Amino acid sequence: MYIDENGYKLFTLDEIKHAYEVELQKLLGADFCIKPDSTADNLISAFALHELILQTQIAYICSQFNPETVSGVFQDAMYERIGVCRIKATPTVFKIKIIGKGGFSGKAETIVISSGNNEFSNSTDYTLNDSGEADIEFQGEALVNSDDIFQIIQAPNEITALSGKAYDIVAGHDEESDDDYRLRFKNSKAINSKATRNANLANLSKYVDNIAFLKIIDKKDDNTFAAGTAQIIAKHNTTDEIFAKAIFDSAADGIEYTGNTTVIVKDNSGEDLEIKFEKALEPEISIKGTLKLKQGYSIAGTKASAEAKIREYITERVFGLGSIIYATEFIVPILEADGVEAVLDIAVKKDDGEYADSVTLARNEAPKFQEIVLLEGDEGLSE
Repeated sequence: MYIDENGYKLFTLDEIKHAYEVELQKLLGADFCIKPDSTADNLISAFALHELILQTQIAYICSQFNPETVSGVFQDAMYERIGVCRIKATPTVFKIKIIGKGGFSGKAETIVISSGNNEFSNSTDYTLNDSGEADIEFQGEALVNSDDIFQIIQAPNEITALSGKAYDIVAGHDEESDDDYRLRFKNSKAINSKATRNANLANLSKYVDNIAFLKIIDKKDDNTFAAGTAQIIAKHNTTDEIFAKAIFDSAADGIEYTGNTTVIVKDNSGEDLEIKFEKALEPEISIKGTLKLKQGYSIAGTKASAEAKIREYITERVFGLGSIIYATEFIVPILEADGVEAVLDIAVKKDDGEYADSVTLARNEAPKFQEIVLLEGDEGLSE
């Protein structure tokens, strides 16, 4: 292993063995060589392997002291020193009405309901009203849609049924990956200096579920913007008031922000100031396709499996502001579903438009995936 001010270089097994051979030639003569499979070869190979292991361990330690390569718990410790903490996983939370014996009170985590293979438990204590109803909060790891059908898996005897659909759904997310955490750290290094674009993005990134839902546009991006003006576009996960205050706290003096949303915030002297930003529009995106089923599979079960695969792909893929959504992207996740032999056709549409091969969103639009229609055989897009 070679280390200097530019970093380090790992040697291969052959390079290490050659270095041993050169040193032995100094002692035993220039004509000395290591014969393959000889006693000397076996001994030197053993020493070289130990050196390989040691240099790999040193390289790993070196990487954990470099902010560009640090990972895992070492990354948490390093980045937290400047106040940048990893975004932790959050559960999906929603409400649904339960029915049972009037006046009955129950504790948190005593009711378990399911949708498909996903289970959710009530996160709070509850009391049924005199009519035997209560709207209570559930949480779990999987995503939830307003049209999902739930059933009770476990509950006190006084709870008899569920009524209606899930509502007030707040989607959960996985823990921030090392790569995403590293990107946010790089952006945040400018926070305590001047309010650069990276600093603004870093300050505001905590208020969006993914950096793909946040953009800052100025004259460098769009020459129709007047000098000294900019636009912050966001699909934020908080209130307009909190997001506007975050803009005020991070924005550079002298920049005029534009957008479709105006919020009044107070400065340090108590004066009212107008903060504008562009709140992202969320057009509804529909997907429609025709499937060829494997023998012995029903359309109902196969459709449910394929739809789940599509929604899983949508979550992992993250279609951000200004995305281009290609219908063919959904073929692979559909083929991963049980019972699907082939995808005969697939198309997408925006709002009430026509189905097409792709949909292009404006820079202030983030997709809201709604209807997924999957049909069997030749009942395709002509319907």
